[in-house]
Amino acid sequence: MKKQVKIFITLVLLSLGAYFGYNYMYQEHRDIKEEKAVVSISASELVTYFNENNFEKVLNKTVQVSGIITEIDDKNITLDDKVQCSFDTELNNLNLNETITVKGRCIGFDELFEIAKMDQSSIIK
Repeated sequence: MKKQVKIFITLVLLSLGAYFGYNYMYQEHRDIKEEKAVVSISASELVTYFNENNFEKVLNKTVQVSGIITEIDDKNITLDDKVQCSFDTELNNLNLNETITVKGRCIGFDELFEIAKMDQSSIIK
């Protein structure tokens, strides 16, 4: 009888571990477009967060950044030569030196080029 109880308890614990492990590994993806931005700042101010070691306020958070487009390619733009924004779709109807606001997830800072990076970006007009 004791052996059957031990087997039952082991199976229950394994089942619970598998359930929680599965739910942890396959969480729902964040929808950055629908999230509210934690800050709304300029491109220069975002870089200042990293230079002053206040990055925990913006890292992996949804931020809204305003600036002038200084570089454009198929799915990326750079604002004020300070923030690189990656988009999931190709960019159309954008021009250099145009002032825009972009919302996205801040994913880090390239210290060599001193550029903050954002992904899952969308243009706010």
